[in-house]
Amino acid sequence: MTTAARLIGRSKARRAVFEAVYTGKKKFKSIDEIMAVTNLSKVRVLQEGAKLDGLLLVKVPNGYTKKKELAPRYRHILALASNKKQLERLPTKTAPKGTQVINVTFPRKGQNAKFISIDEIDSFKNVRNVDGARSGPVAEKKLKGAFAKIIGEKGSFKDWGGERSDLFSTKVRLGSRRVPAAIAFKGKATKGKLVPGKMGKNGDQINRLFTEPAEVFLVVYPGEIDSSVISQMRAFAIGSALSGARVMYGVVDATDLGRLRAAYPMAFKLR
Repeated sequence: MTTAARLIGRSKARRAVFEAVYTGKKKFKSIDEIMAVTNLSKVRVLQEGAKLDGLLLVKVPNGYTKKKELAPRYRHILALASNKKQLERLPTKTAPKGTQVINVTFPRKGQNAKFISIDEIDSFKNVRNVDGARSGPVAEKKLKGAFAKIIGEKGSFKDWGGERSDLFSTKVRLGSRRVPAAIAFKGKATKGKLVPGKMGKNGDQINRLFTEPAEVFLVVYPGEIDSSVISQMRAFAIGSALSGARVMYGVVDATDLGRLRAAYPMAFKLR
């Protein structure tokens, strides 16, 4: 319980999401139900839920469920989280303060989530010989076509409102393996630094991206990508990795995209 309380910490939003899921007899709470109770936006619910996913909550389609071992203790966990002095006095594995240490054991599979750069993906290996390039504005459709051509994907990828990714392919090569990859593109129609709120009508594009059955997840944008995008990707990657999956995630910004265009010029000469 000590570890659980420390994970919630002093974050009001995280506490609200945790409490909304555990309050009442229902095991499952939908995203809409959590939003109604907490007055948080969908993006914020997903952000905080991702930090708790696998540890204090279980992510399921369109919502979260309780962990049965924590359900009887959730009020005590919330009380501990709000009492900083009491929490500091309680023992931990690394700093025992008594003869009895009580810990909640959480899975360590989150370590299977790894940030990777475009240089580490063999499908784009030619970029390793290019330095100093930077891309200008590129339309999303052109980006998608170029990546598909480089990867060797000949499928049809038309935009529609319920899509989870802009490009899903099983032809991406990572070392000697072919791995499933899901890619989200933002083109020149998006202005300024890319942040999660600019990704999707409800700012939930990263969440939808990570519902794909992929091992590699990428966000591509011909401009500057804010660290909050990487942070949100990391949270969802860890959540996916807790199920035992191997997950790699990364971003391709204006600099990497410029290198990619220099390395594969013919791919970007699309009509």
